[in-house]
Amino acid sequence: MTEVVRQSSDAVKRSRASEYSQKDLSPMERERSKKRRLSRENGRASRPVIPESREDPSANGRASTAVEVTQSGGEFEKAARNSRTPWSLSQVVGGRYSDLDPVFSVDEKFIFLALEKAIHIFSTSTSRLFRTLQLEASAKIVGYQLSPTNDEHLYVFTSSGSVRKWDWTSSRQISSWETSCKTFCARICSTHIGTEVHDAFYSLRQRKDGRRELAINILKDGDADVEPAGFVALETSRPVKHITLSNQGHAVIISDGQHIFVGSRKAADLASPESFHYTWRELSLPVTATCFDIRESLPAEGSKIALSKARQASPAVDLVLGDSSGSILIYHDIVNSLSQRENAQESEVRSLVFRKLHWHRGAVTAVRWSRDGNYLISGGSESVMVLWQLDTGRKQFLPHLSAPISNIIISPTGNSYAVKLADNTVIVLSATELQPSSAIIGLQLPSSRTAQTTNPAKSAGSSTRILDAIPAVLHPRNPDHLLVAVPASQTAGEGKDKTTDLCFLQTVDIRTGSHLSRQALARTNVTVLNTGPEGTKISPPDVKFVEITHDGQWLATVDDWLPSPQDATAFDPCHEGKGPSVGYSRETFLKFWMWNDSTKLWELVTRINEPHSRLQGGAMSVLSLASRPNAHEFVTLGADGILRFWDAVPRHQSHIKPRTDAAQPQETWRCRRSVNLKSRTDGSLSFQVASMGFSEDGSVLAVCLPSQSSVSTGSVHLIDADVCEIRQSREGLFSGNPCGVRFLGQHLIVASEQSLSVWDTVNDVTKAIELGGSGTADSATLGSPILLSVNRKTNSFAIITGRFGTASANQSSKRRHKTRFYIDIYNLRSSRPVFQSVLRCHPLALLPDSATGDYIVIDTSAYVQRIGCSSTGAEPAVSSNELSSYMKTELDGLFGWQAPKNAPAPDSLPNEGARSGSNDLGDIFGSAPPYLLSPVSVLFRDVVGAFVSK
Repeated sequence: MTEVVRQSSDAVKRSRASEYSQKDLSPMERERSKKRRLSRENGRASRPVIPESREDPSANGRASTAVEVTQSGGEFEKAARNSRTPWSLSQVVGGRYSDLDPVFSVDEKFIFLALEKAIHIFSTSTSRLFRTLQLEASAKIVGYQLSPTNDEHLYVFTSSGSVRKWDWTSSRQISSWETSCKTFCARICSTHIGTEVHDAFYSLRQRKDGRRELAINILKDGDADVEPAGFVALETSRPVKHITLSNQGHAVIISDGQHIFVGSRKAADLASPESFHYTWRELSLPVTATCFDIRESLPAEGSKIALSKARQASPAVDLVLGDSSGSILIYHDIVNSLSQRENAQESEVRSLVFRKLHWHRGAVTAVRWSRDGNYLISGGSESVMVLWQLDTGRKQFLPHLSAPISNIIISPTGNSYAVKLADNTVIVLSATELQPSSAIIGLQLPSSRTAQTTNPAKSAGSSTRILDAIPAVLHPRNPDHLLVAVPASQTAGEGKDKTTDLCFLQTVDIRTGSHLSRQALARTNVTVLNTGPEGTKISPPDVKFVEITHDGQWLATVDDWLPSPQDATAFDPCHEGKGPSVGYSRETFLKFWMWNDSTKLWELVTRINEPHSRLQGGAMSVLSLASRPNAHEFVTLGADGILRFWDAVPRHQSHIKPRTDAAQPQETWRCRRSVNLKSRTDGSLSFQVASMGFSEDGSVLAVCLPSQSSVSTGSVHLIDADVCEIRQSREGLFSGNPCGVRFLGQHLIVASEQSLSVWDTVNDVTKAIELGGSGTADSATLGSPILLSVNRKTNSFAIITGRFGTASANQSSKRRHKTRFYIDIYNLRSSRPVFQSVLRCHPLALLPDSATGDYIVIDTSAYVQRIGCSSTGAEPAVSSNELSSYMKTELDGLFGWQAPKNAPAPDSLPNEGARSGSNDLGDIFGSAPPYLLSPVSVLFRDVVGAFVSK
């Protein structure tokens, strides 16, 4: 019997399996519902609130904000249910550091790093997070700098033109100013105006007509919340976006990559802000500049004559440029050189003389002057930092960094270098020995891993995967430890590579956001040349799947490698290098790793070459990998339609004794059984996508295979994991390619690109959940599920969908077709989500936390976001009285189900939900150690709920 539930009032009335009446609720649940209803009526208007999150992912520990919308009819009932949901966005850790330069404190005890909407302050001695300066959700940081007049104050600049002044030692915002202009870059310098010293704000901003200008404003604390007094120093039609200042703003250099504008002023002391007067000169560059730095030359110490001359003349400013071809250009005393060329006669005008250095193969992404001016420090895509000794021309290298270099900063005393890498890592090095004294390692996720996106409105109902998920699991023994596959390195600078292969395993503590370990899962090209003879990039293998056993002792990974299409043509000329179906050159490895307590790393025990292969030879791709609960066993499903069960067996001991007493692995892995699924389908075709998942006890394996034709639906196979036989096959549960399949008790949740359904495998009852846009029936906004997860602690399941926004015709085309991602949380009682929220970034993984009942969302901004439930007890399961009303089928005793030995009597089952819902202090704190407890905010909420319920 199939019961399809649609989101309309008539279908809801006919559905017995989806909704409960008020009389089916326990007395405690009715009392809670009554309290919520009364509090809602007293505290707000008659219109309900849908909890659609507008939270900034970088705001640690703040709950989501609700937005009121107008509802009518059936939407009113849906909004009322959502407004009572106990789910909320609770905690966010991590984040991707922006390309802005790090900043040292004056005493060099702290270092400042910028995210998109926050400033993180780390201790250089412990590499621990000291403080966070959080901005509002609408802000985007484009610059930050310590105040030249007070080193305890930090200025933060946003793209909207606002300036925030913080006391970073106490996390208190002191002042703010608004300029109401789009700002690209900004700097601060101290300026003498009369007898007072003020902070001058230099900003590059865009006008309404598209032209750009350099504005100078004087920041005074008494002028807070208003636009500070100032003037425009330069207007240009060139897209300038970089600015740097010499000491006290005597020289200003602006660049767009092809040209530089040099502004200079002679007056050291100014009578008023209007007395700012810069003389501007333009210089066309022979290269495309990617980075630059300036240094103001000072007279020798003890030379009074030189010091007096320096006060009268313009300062000598040396400019260094890094270009896109790998060369470095040095202009000495560029201000006076341009002035002399301007005053020279037309016949004597010559191009400026510069010094050229060249070592980097790719673009120079960072270049800096040393404090004494005798050295240059540069970095690029080669993962090598180069120190240039200008007097002798010698070079010193610091090779084998973990990723390309994005930024290099010199400390105020010149004793340390801060090197920011493209893999979200910042290293503090000593200037004398080049040894790391501090390392700040964030979550090293790829900045983008999107596949081809197809608008459902243009694809006639056949949509493609919007997003490629990354392999990630939570450690079963310590759910705060996240194991995620990350790339070996990422491209620094603009024009970043969008296709990044994952070949490393990073372990992160998602409770504190600290890095724990990092190791290679496949061969890498970090320390070797990664380009071929023709300049094509040699990519490392890509880890497709990562799974872990229930006790955390074994880890299984699948990595896949394909040559470039040009190289594959030589092996298969008929194929012309298109697509990944060239099996002769494919390399696919199934690896089994054992945890080593002494080294705290995973040790490779067994490698299976070509776990799924062709009859003619050559590897076939692995479509899915699953770990069997309560056993040391893994299952792989290949494109050949073969299901293979892998288990651990004792290793054959050799008669030769090992030379050391070190503990050797005593087990190896083998394929114990295989199941051919092509016998149920067209055996002449290979599969491109599939999903599978185990039941909670590991006795049943569900496999979802797509249909071989566009007119039919996919099939679901239930396999006895002990004897490896297909017990039941079912069609019609989903359409399109499957995205995920998970067991939740006796219910099987199946998500595909076009549908979401729940199958009661015991009573053979199915329930289809219709997916649609938020508040609209437009087919272009239909959701496409991409990630599925279940949580047995709360008896719920969650999906992440991608929807194309086409809300209004007056919006721009780019905004209308922008994909928005939603997370919906369901329980088995209802076909409507109990919680819905908008995700600001592309999600990469959705994981359940078995200890707290939360859902973990990982996105492309390297944020780890928790979605928690305020109720510590699980949602009550479907009662036995309601299940008895379903039709009895032959599936009741299909798998030989027996009640557990300690199971309560059947007449006590309806009260189990009430007992599990009661909260006391013992249930909240339990016997777990302190480091495994929930956050303080969650504990406080649960304790208050426990006392209120009594």
